[in-house]
Amino acid sequence: MAYVLALDFDGVISDSLLESYLITWRIAGRFDPLLAPDDGFLPTLENIHRFRERHLMHWNSFRALVPFCNRGEDYLLAHRAVREKRHITTQEEFSSFARSQPRDQLDRFHQEFYVERYRLADENRQAWLALNAAYPGVADALEALAGRFTLAVATSKDRESVRLLLQDYGMEGLFEPRAVLDKSAGASKRAHLDALHEIYRCPFDRMTFIDDKVAHLLNCAPLGIRPCLAGWGYNGPAEHELARSHDIPVLKIADLPALAPA
Repeated sequence: MAYVLALDFDGVISDSLLESYLITWRIAGRFDPLLAPDDGFLPTLENIHRFRERHLMHWNSFRALVPFCNRGEDYLLAHRAVREKRHITTQEEFSSFARSQPRDQLDRFHQEFYVERYRLADENRQAWLALNAAYPGVADALEALAGRFTLAVATSKDRESVRLLLQDYGMEGLFEPRAVLDKSAGASKRAHLDALHEIYRCPFDRMTFIDDKVAHLLNCAPLGIRPCLAGWGYNGPAEHELARSHDIPVLKIADLPALAPA
């Protein structure tokens, strides 16, 4: 019987936050003029690194909220929270802020987020790929792990972007097409793991799940899976401490090749 290793994509395999930051700045002003760049100039694929340096305080505050984000619309919430100087330090506070925002606006932002992503990818494929680099060492680690696990992706990203990026990373052959579950598989990572359980007829106690967000791991842990926090992803000391307080190991990329089935 197979052992399944499911991995989140953004923050575990792919360091894609700057691409999401770019998209957020490019489209947020369509929903609220106060969320557009003050000088009116939208960042581009070519200048986003310079743009980030000019907005470093905003970038650092935005990044600090990413551990609470799940879907594309959450980047609008993070952007708005930073611009409004809201002090949000927990998932509960972020979720409460989300509930206070117009749902129809968040849904429209979610749709526009992916439209803009595809537009940027088509406009300059190489520049777009460069903003979504794989974390160094992950490819080699997954090559080693493929001999011990059935590898799967459980992500709120879209399948086409994941496919293009896995291909660019040279990892596409490590994952069966049916093992790449995207946002259409469900709103939560728990739904993704339920789907993998059905696809592979794999007991939950033979499944390991690596995510960079503690909230996702805590939501999935009651299934009986082995949760692990990707300590290299979009988290920090507070999330590491929270994970350890729930007996969730915090992994380094150097730990990955030696990971064994539970």
